[in-house]
Amino acid sequence: MQTEIKQLPKSELLLTIEVPAELLTKFEDEAARRISEEVDIPGYRKGQAPKAFVIAQVGADGFFREVLNIALPRSYFEVVKEKNLQVVSRPDIKILSKTPLKYEARVGIMPEIKLKGWEKIKLAAKPAEITEKEIDEVVYEMQKYRATFKPLEREVKKGDRVEIDFQGFDEGGAPLEKTKSANHPLFIGEGTLIPGFEEELVGMKTGGKKKFPVKFPKDFHHEPLKGKMVHFEVEMKRAEETILPELNEEFVEKIMGEKKTVPAFREALKIDLKRRKEMEARKQRENELLEKFLKEAKLDAPPVLVEEEVDYMIADLKREIEGKGLKFETYMEKMKNEKRDMKKEFEPEAEKRVRVRLILNFLFKEAKIDVTEEEINTAAQRLSAVTPEADRVKLAEQLKSRGEVYLRLKNNLMLEKLFARFLD
Repeated sequence: MQTEIKQLPKSELLLTIEVPAELLTKFEDEAARRISEEVDIPGYRKGQAPKAFVIAQVGADGFFREVLNIALPRSYFEVVKEKNLQVVSRPDIKILSKTPLKYEARVGIMPEIKLKGWEKIKLAAKPAEITEKEIDEVVYEMQKYRATFKPLEREVKKGDRVEIDFQGFDEGGAPLEKTKSANHPLFIGEGTLIPGFEEELVGMKTGGKKKFPVKFPKDFHHEPLKGKMVHFEVEMKRAEETILPELNEEFVEKIMGEKKTVPAFREALKIDLKRRKEMEARKQRENELLEKFLKEAKLDAPPVLVEEEVDYMIADLKREIEGKGLKFETYMEKMKNEKRDMKKEFEPEAEKRVRVRLILNFLFKEAKIDVTEEEINTAAQRLSAVTPEADRVKLAEQLKSRGEVYLRLKNNLMLEKLFARFLD
């Protein structure tokens, strides 16, 4: 295989590969055989038609595409193996000529990673403290879920459940986008709406109307409303008093499914809250650890790998949007109208993900982190136990073929071992 290798910036190589004529002939013969096995060619058995007849049947372009499907991966991976290249991305292929078959492959390689003192990094755990107030809040949510309600004749106060219609207007009286709702439910005092809004509802009665201004936070998620003063018109459609069930042993039994005293119930909640808080704290420390690695590691993320990640993020967004019953094309048109470049917006996060992945692979190797088949099988059994019966056959096939699920399990186990090394 005639090959030229050019070093590009940021850990990329440009491979120029020319397939020898005799090897290309073999690929063409294989392509002709494959096509003739799938396409009926008059006068010949499946897989027996001469190359010329196959080309005449599918056209020169169609035949060449099949040749490329065979020639490109075979020749590329032969070069990668021969030159011992540590590639980390799919090759970006550009055909230079058909005869001889010559092409360029831009590919990312494992960059040099400098991470001094990684062996000494430790993040200490902080004890999870659970306050009585936190327990009270959980109890309240349980009571609220089983609460009853009765119509209000008095003025609305904190804790009441209401339904309101509202519309926001600018200083000139024009209605504003994303500031309107009908029959909007909320519990007064829980802060589900912007700061200052719910306070204005206190003192209103069913059927009452009110106008008041509220300033949106500077970090509000909808850009046009950030820090903006909005004038609201509100109508109280319904107002009800929240009647919470009494916290007694009868209530506890309904929750727990067994008889327990109220103090024992609160202690059980405390243990559960502590476990959750510890899990959240560990996740936070894992993120802190990754951020520390990102800050201290010196490496170049291959652009071709970043491009792959951007494509993946866009595909993931498409699935999410279409999963909501919306059209991705409509979303893209909106982006275009707003003069936004989706790929450019995704690039910083994509580069961060690539850097994290490369750093982790570096640490797996340096720290000699690996998992056994027995460990993967044990994890697979746990996963199967919580998988719906209808999906277990598919799961088993994925594991047997070492597909995506298998690789995800293996990676998660390796991450657990790696984090255990750095987290007390």
